[in-house]
Amino acid sequence: MAVGRFQRWRGRRQALRARSLRARGTDRFEDLVAWVLTSCAAGVVLLAMAIGQAGAAHTSDRSRAEAAARTPARAELLEDVDGAVLADGTRSRNALARWTGPDGRVAQGRVAVTSQHVVGDTVSIWTDRAGRVVPAPTKPSAASAVGWTWGVAVTLGGWAVLALLWIAVRAVTARRNAAAWAREWAVVEPSWSGRVP
Repeated sequence: MAVGRFQRWRGRRQALRARSLRARGTDRFEDLVAWVLTSCAAGVVLLAMAIGQAGAAHTSDRSRAEAAARTPARAELLEDVDGAVLADGTRSRNALARWTGPDGRVAQGRVAVTSQHVVGDTVSIWTDRAGRVVPAPTKPSAASAVGWTWGVAVTLGGWAVLALLWIAVRAVTARRNAAAWAREWAVVEPSWSGRVP
């Protein structure tokens, strides 16, 4: 029985001693900030998931709206187009062409052509309801890519901000600890080195 009490007393004493080693206010502050920042990091992931889903939904809605408002058409080229690579590294050129719009009227204008063609060749274009040439509608698969991109960007950005906050807290507490250790050493060093009898 006495041995058990001694072991409990010894265990409590070691626990108190271990706790006193972390008794500095800066250490407790660092612990608190670490818990808060860890919770915020989990919150950033949840926020990123919500933003990613919103981005995917927005892109999906835009894709459907563009697909409903745009019509594919074939444009007949009215001039030759060479396939040479331009100075900017692309093969895209604008060429004069004509096409029939969704309302049945023939329209004429410049269309983007990416390879070599001669007069009379046809190329695929997209037109709006008025028959004007417009870009192809956004692909439905782009919604997933947009959602992932937004989600990853928010996650990395949020975690970078939290990491910078942690670095700032660590720098401040390290400076305060160093000042406290210098003050304590100024008191202890003379007797420790033997300069004071």
